[in-house]
Amino acid sequence: MILREVQDYLSQQGKASLAQMELHFRIDADALRGMLQQLVRKGRVRKLPIPPCCQGCVSCRPEQLEFYEWFTTESIRSTNQTCANKSS
Repeated sequence: MILREVQDYLSQQGKASLAQMELHFRIDADALRGMLQQLVRKGRVRKLPIPPCCQGCVSCRPEQLEFYEWFTTESIRSTNQTCANKSS
């Protein structure tokens, strides 16, 4: 697993949760976090805040609430996130 694959995935997806990336790459969340931290330091990716509707909730795995976004000037806009367990 190389950093470039994670970078390419996020640049194509725009935004993804750590849980989505775990499934896609079949790699442990902690290993992914290390790679994502490098991309954050390089200014290519940003970690999004936990969605307000989910703070304090115990229904979701933390990996489901940990979102990363490919950083572009368009991604500076506010991000509307909803609870992973919330029905539409």
